[in-house]
Amino acid sequence: MKRFFYLPLILPALMSIQPVEAADKAPAAKDTVVLQRVAIAGTDREMCMGIAEFPPNASKPRHKATGPEVAYVLEGEVTVQVDGQSTQVVHAGESYRMPAGVVHVTTAGPAGAKVIATWAWVPGKPFNIRVPD
Repeated sequence: MKRFFYLPLILPALMSIQPVEAADKAPAAKDTVVLQRVAIAGTDREMCMGIAEFPPNASKPRHKATGPEVAYVLEGEVTVQVDGQSTQVVHAGESYRMPAGVVHVTTAGPAGAKVIATWAWVPGKPFNIRVPD
């Protein structure tokens, strides 16, 4: 009986502990809202324009795009981490580009961010492909 004496005191504390992994995960970015699509003459691709809203510290996980993209930060800031390159912080009023097939992570700053982007893609096929860590 003595060995269970402290269990009622310890059990509530153990149940309130959050896994470290859950605390370290940033929220996911919202899906990009496509604003416009235009066929690119003479190709099987479309040029698209969309807007992405990132809650504070939200992140689009490691991925690569199947076509080139150009992005302009309307509000806040985003950190762009391309595999093998130094981190780039892009502030409101600045832009960045991403060639096709480049693995990267995009994360909003503490105030969140709003980004407008254009990209070329093959309709009906995935544009962003998730890349495991």
